[in-house]
Amino acid sequence: MTEPREFTDQDFEPAALDALDGTAHVFLTGRAGTGKSTLINHWIRTRGRGGRTLTCAPTGIAALNAGGVTIHQLIHAGPDVTPERAAAEGRRHAGDPLYRILDTLVIDEVSMLRADLADSLDRFLKGARRSRQPFGGIRLIMVGDLAQLPPVVTKEDGERFDGGEWDGPWFFQSHAIQTILDDNRLQGVELTRAHRQTDRAFLDALDDMRDGHPAPGTLAMLNRRAGAPWNPSDTTVICARNSTADQINRMMLQRLPGPHATRHASTAGDWPQRLDPAPRRLDMRPGMRVMLTSNDADGRWANGTMGTLTDMDPDGWWATIRPDADDTEEYTVKPHSWTRTRPTTWEDPETGEERIILEETGRYTQLPIRPGWAFSIHKSQGQSVGRLRVDLGARLFSPGQAYVALSRARDYNHLSLSRPLTAGDVFADPDALAFLDRIRHATPVTQDTLF
Repeated sequence: MTEPREFTDQDFEPAALDALDGTAHVFLTGRAGTGKSTLINHWIRTRGRGGRTLTCAPTGIAALNAGGVTIHQLIHAGPDVTPERAAAEGRRHAGDPLYRILDTLVIDEVSMLRADLADSLDRFLKGARRSRQPFGGIRLIMVGDLAQLPPVVTKEDGERFDGGEWDGPWFFQSHAIQTILDDNRLQGVELTRAHRQTDRAFLDALDDMRDGHPAPGTLAMLNRRAGAPWNPSDTTVICARNSTADQINRMMLQRLPGPHATRHASTAGDWPQRLDPAPRRLDMRPGMRVMLTSNDADGRWANGTMGTLTDMDPDGWWATIRPDADDTEEYTVKPHSWTRTRPTTWEDPETGEERIILEETGRYTQLPIRPGWAFSIHKSQGQSVGRLRVDLGARLFSPGQAYVALSRARDYNHLSLSRPLTAGDVFADPDALAFLDRIRHATPVTQDTLF
C-alpha cells in the first residue's frame, strides 16, 4: 500500500475550486468514483473559510464518515422534527455564537436529505440568525449523486410527499431550495472523470444506466456477466436486501475451520447503536473475508479496503489482515476509536478570533473490521470492489439500485450477476433527472478533477 497522498490545488480544475470559493450555493455531483469526497475534503482543509465552515449529513453514519455532525444535531431536533418546531427551536438559540459565525455549511450525501428536513434546517437557521434569507444567509455546498438511492420515506410519511406539503421527498423539492433555484443562486459542479474503473466500455455502460433507460446493447453487455463463475472465498456479494447479506456472512463464517476469537466493542458517552461502524460482537476466524472500516494513519488501508483475515489474537486484541490490493503484505490491525461530536465555538485568547470546533460527546472502540463476504446495496455506497457478485434477487424495487450495485465494481471481467438484468430493474427517479437537467442548463460548471 502507499503513503496517503497530500493533494494540492494543482490536482483539481481551477474552475471547480473557484465555484467552491464563490458566493453562490453549490451542488457538487458526479457519478460514483469521480472524487467528490476528495475534492470537498481538500477544499475544507485548505480553503474552508477559516474555521467558519461546518460539515453535516442527513444520517449518523454519513456524518461519521464525513467527519461532521448530523443535521438533527445541528438544529437540536429529534426524528419527529417539523419546520414549525425547528423555527421555534431556532429562535431559542438566537444569539448563540455558533450560528452567528457559521459561514458555510457542507451537506454530504445530500441525496438522502428529505425535503421536510431541508426546510426544518432552513427555518431553524433563520430563527437562530434572525434572518429572512434562505438558511439564514448561510452558504450551502451540497455534495451527492442523485443517480444513487433516494431519500427514505416510510409509509406513514408518504402522504406528506404525494400531493401534500411537498411535491416530493428530494432536498431540491423543499421550499427553501426552490427559493434558491428561482433566484438563480445555485451553481452546479459536475465531476466527470471516473477513478474507480478504467474500462471505457464498462464506464459507458454504467453511464447509460444512470438515467434509468439503458440501451439494449448496454443490457446485453452487462448480461454477458450473468452466471459468470465466481469464488465465494474471495468475492464480495452485494444483495438487494440486508437479510440476504447477513445470512451469507453468517454461513461463510461458520464454514471456516480453525480457531475462533470474539471481541466486544466498548462505548463511552453518547453513542447510539445505529452508528456502530464495526460489529459490537465481532466473531473472527482465519480465512475470513473482511472490510476495514477506518482510515490507517500510515496509509496502509482506507475505510472500505477489502481483504482476508489471516491471524488474530485469541482474546481479540489484534488481527492480521492481507488487503486484496497488496496480497504480498499483511498488516496488524489494532482497536480503533471513533468519536461522535457536536459543534461549538472557541475564542482565541490572544486575538479574540472565534472559530467552530467539534467537541467529543461519545466514543466507540473496536477492531475496525466487519465481515466482508456480503453487503446490502444500501450499505455498499462509497465502496470499490475488485471481485464482485451482484445478487439481484427476484426484482429490484428502488430507483438507482442497479446502478449503485454495478458501479461498485472496479473490473468488468471480475463481475458476476445472479441473473440477467431486465429493463425493469434499471430505473431512475424522473424528478431527480429533471433537477439535474435544470442545473446543467442554468449555471453549468462541468469539471474534471485531474488526479
